[in-house]
Amino acid sequence: MRKFWQIFAAAAFGALGYGAVEVVERGYSHISMGLLGAAAMVVLHELNGERRAGRTGCITVAVISMLFITSGELLAGEILNRHLGMKIWNYRGIPLNFDGQICLRYSLAWLVLSFFGIAADEFLCRFILCETAKKADPHRSARKYIRFRKVQKISFSDLRRRKHRTR
Repeated sequence: MRKFWQIFAAAAFGALGYGAVEVVERGYSHISMGLLGAAAMVVLHELNGERRAGRTGCITVAVISMLFITSGELLAGEILNRHLGMKIWNYRGIPLNFDGQICLRYSLAWLVLSFFGIAADEFLCRFILCETAKKADPHRSARKYIRFRKVQKISFSDLRRRKHRTR
């Protein structure tokens, strides 16, 4: 149940945050962009968990988040703007756009905003959800290997001793 509330909180924050960014930038937003923001923040929340565990870096999380948001905008734009004709946004006037649905300028903006999303997720996890930060142990796999080797040596020596005693 705790995981549900974590994802719900991240999704709500993402929906409100994405909508707020669009309102500040364009003066209005659409409900579909709130849903995309919710999905993006859930992905960022999960990736940030990997970062907190030490399995990936902050830049990697931000780049993957930017790629997810940009691909989500492309998918939503092709379905909502092109096929359903809703005309929610159009980037045709902006240089380096693809089909008027995504452009390099906003992809780079999402990259920068992903760092703010990471910071917001840290705040959300520590102060709202009251999670403690888990530090990664960089020597965990080495310790595991050493323990395995000790167990392996002990078991082989025990077998040899038993073999000699039975003769």
